[in-house]
Amino acid sequence: MPGALLGAAPGLLLATGQMLPVSSVHRLARTSALVRLVMDAEGQVLDMGRKVRLATPAQRRAVYARYATCWIDGCPLPATMGQIDHADNWSTGGLTDLKLLGPACQFHNRDRYQHPDRYTRHQTGTDRWTFTYRLPPRARP
Repeated sequence: MPGALLGAAPGLLLATGQMLPVSSVHRLARTSALVRLVMDAEGQVLDMGRKVRLATPAQRRAVYARYATCWIDGCPLPATMGQIDHADNWSTGGLTDLKLLGPACQFHNRDRYQHPDRYTRHQTGTDRWTFTYRLPPRARP
């Protein structure tokens, strides 16, 4: 019946049984930030939404298990030698969720954000992506 207790007493902390004063509940609601975390069966964090930019060690291991090389088509650099990259640029709203993370070599990680028009994203599974790199057109003399 924890849900019934929680509905009857909004300041009840179920873990301790302690009652918080309403003023504390209001202060926490005003000053706190909610962070959505998704964990695997061992309690390792896999999805963190927007609150955190860098991948956790568990996310890194999962990305390395999912990808052998940089996620740019044709790039041979092993995933473990690259950086963890966001499919959607984190600075423009991308999420730090496992399904949107992949390995990128240092060159492609930087170049993709400096020149997004050179890359096309392809979904290759429910939670796997690749990017195709197109050389920029050469300027005519």
